[in-house]
Amino acid sequence: MSLRNFNIVFSTVFKEAVKTKAYIYITLGMLVLSVLLFASPSILNSFTKDSSEETYKLVNRTSLELSEQELSGVVGNWQIVNDGRVESLKEEIKTEELAGFFVLEDRLDLMQLNIFMPKVNNELLLTLESYIEQKRVASIVEAQSIHPTVVQALNAPLQTNFESLYETEPNALLIVYGLIAIMFLAISTYGNNVATAIASEKSSRVMEVMITKVAPVPMMYGKILGIGIASLAQLFIFIGGLLLWANLGVFNIPEGSFVQAVIETITWETAAYILIFFIIGYFIYATLFAIVGSMVSRPDDLSSATMPIVILLMASLTVEILFVMDYPEGTLTKVTSYIPFTAPMSVLIRIVYNTIAPVEIIVSLMIMILFIALFAGVAAKIYPKGVLKSDSLTIKQLFQFK
Repeated sequence: MSLRNFNIVFSTVFKEAVKTKAYIYITLGMLVLSVLLFASPSILNSFTKDSSEETYKLVNRTSLELSEQELSGVVGNWQIVNDGRVESLKEEIKTEELAGFFVLEDRLDLMQLNIFMPKVNNELLLTLESYIEQKRVASIVEAQSIHPTVVQALNAPLQTNFESLYETEPNALLIVYGLIAIMFLAISTYGNNVATAIASEKSSRVMEVMITKVAPVPMMYGKILGIGIASLAQLFIFIGGLLLWANLGVFNIPEGSFVQAVIETITWETAAYILIFFIIGYFIYATLFAIVGSMVSRPDDLSSATMPIVILLMASLTVEILFVMDYPEGTLTKVTSYIPFTAPMSVLIRIVYNTIAPVEIIVSLMIMILFIALFAGVAAKIYPKGVLKSDSLTIKQLFQFK
């Protein structure tokens, strides 16, 4: 009988949630957002002018012999002139005849390159500066009759190689920030939905009618699961959309882009872990929100009543940002992986960084599931009497329940 009552409440709550206009619009919006994320490189490129078609002028006021042909390795079309009025060249930039111009001058014992560009192109500047420096050194070598091999040895560049501390993509930190932000917003929003639904029915006196037909405990679990599954379905659609577009290959994703990093980091295995820990994290906090929803007399009181839960959630997020993200192998990170309130985020971060063993994941999951069962039991004791009180439930009354 209890299972039947649970199914009735679950199906009713779930259907009511997914049929609202707000739910449909948000779900479609998340699906569109997944498309825009993959299409963003192409969209940005369509608004960006091809650098190879841009024209630049170099005003050479030095004795160096510069060649337009030698500048072919630098992005854009180049014109070298020996003199030019700065003001007239500025007008050419304003009329988009030029993308920028440079004035190379002698200043006592050094050369100065004056840059006039509406938007700085660091790659172009580095290449141009390197070219001018090579020509300057070549001029000094010729004037001083220095052996070319000596110059070559002195100018040998220092090679640098970035080695990642963890077996993951360099952009993994941005991905982790995104996942943690989404988890925080999802848990706080969907958990608050549970509390609001319970408080709304309680204030409308619907609860007194329902309580005669359905036992309180199946009703509580039905609401938590009904609202939770409906809300998390939106998240599943968003992540499922990302995986679908990634595997279909319908979008042109540039190599080295952030979207490319997302595709390589969020594998099917990682996506499965993300969904599991999103669900676990939701149920940890949803039971707390359900208790609070049954304690207040009306929805207007929820903002203050749920504040301790929100503070706890924000404190968990702060710990993740300050201590876990930058140190995924630290002692504190390992500790937070076994604290139910922080474990969903901590374990997820360690999974993305590949710094957690399968055994640790299993142990953390078991602790979180046990914690959910414990709080569900406490909620089952509090909920039946809380929903029948027309006024708010005090802390003293809360601990009087046996």
